[in-house]
Amino acid sequence: MDENQLQAKKIQNRWLVVIAAVILELALGAIYAWSTFASYLKTEESWTSSETQWVFSAGTLALAIAVIFAGKLNEKFGPQKLIILSAIVTGSGYILGGILPLRPISIILTVGLIGGAGIGIAYALPISVCSKWFPDKKGLVTGLGMAGFGTGSLIWQYLLQGVFYDAVGISWTFIIYGICFIIMIMFSYFFIYNPPEGYTVAGYDPSLAKNASDTMEEVNYERKEMLKMPQFYFLFYTLMVGSGAGLMVIGISKIWSQQVLISLEYENAAAIATFAAAVIYPLFNGLGRIVMGWFSDKIGWKLSIIIMDSVQAITFFLMAILVRTPATLYIGMAIIAFNYGANFTVFPMATGGVFGRKYLSANYGWVFFSFGIGAIFGPPLGGYFNDINLQVTAFIISGISLVIGVLLTFLIKQPKKPSSN
Repeated sequence: MDENQLQAKKIQNRWLVVIAAVILELALGAIYAWSTFASYLKTEESWTSSETQWVFSAGTLALAIAVIFAGKLNEKFGPQKLIILSAIVTGSGYILGGILPLRPISIILTVGLIGGAGIGIAYALPISVCSKWFPDKKGLVTGLGMAGFGTGSLIWQYLLQGVFYDAVGISWTFIIYGICFIIMIMFSYFFIYNPPEGYTVAGYDPSLAKNASDTMEEVNYERKEMLKMPQFYFLFYTLMVGSGAGLMVIGISKIWSQQVLISLEYENAAAIATFAAAVIYPLFNGLGRIVMGWFSDKIGWKLSIIIMDSVQAITFFLMAILVRTPATLYIGMAIIAFNYGANFTVFPMATGGVFGRKYLSANYGWVFFSFGIGAIFGPPLGGYFNDINLQVTAFIISGISLVIGVLLTFLIKQPKKPSSN
């Protein structure tokens, strides 16, 4: 659909864009279900923990890199062409993973690199498109779309554990998932496209929606300008430690909390730890994206980051105390997951708030690359301290890193240099 056709097309119900975005992100969120695949590969195929971790690391890094290139391509070709490409690449990665032998190198290349790249191609599209359809509710609709990514693992983990593993095994599950991803991603093709040029919302007054910490959006900076500004590196660091710390918890929380609860003589320690990691974490991961998206519409992205990272740091410092009873464990995991998920709603708003929304798709790709860096350092850090039985040290390091991020956020000011655009 070219621009002229789009201009002539009757404007759709804009909430259909959000529904399609949720379905799209539900498919893409399958990357968070990897831990369940990993447990079966360790048990049935004799993979080591390190080998399973490499698949996840390769996938998240490929995802982050693909978001950078997809942002630029989205500006040139529009979201629909990228949705088609994402469906083909993501589906192919998982289908090939099911066809080839279940060896680390083949799964790293297929499910990890190819699948991760396919996910990255479409990941940020709802952020750009939904914010254009909803200038009055940017944070809320971004959060709703991104919630699908955060909670998608609940669906895919359940299907793997409760349906496909016993019925068809891992290889066929990869193939079935690949086909499902193609169908779900292609469904979003029919609804996720940019509104006509000059589209506005009746009754919306941008001057009344501004928060003191956000840009007036008249100034837009391209990638080359953005990369020269300290504001970019402040945002990059803060998202890196926020996402890296969250991924670290995903990696070690189940094993560590189970060990602690066993030492305290809880007979059902394994079930408690599994519920915290497999249900509480993904549920509040998705909830954080929605709630903080709505909240940031009210108070602005800057104060949102300061609040969520401050609370996150305090929670990390208290983890040794929280992992003492099932109730406090669930509370701690819920807070960490909530704030981790919130990053992926608030930071797109922060990127648009500082550097303008005209080039948001491309600019956020570079900020989001920090997620890939966090994925490289966060889980291995947790794994190392878990191996030497100093898990609390990992939480303290993450907490200190988050405090630094809060201080850097205080320093972020609107760029003074006028844009040439």
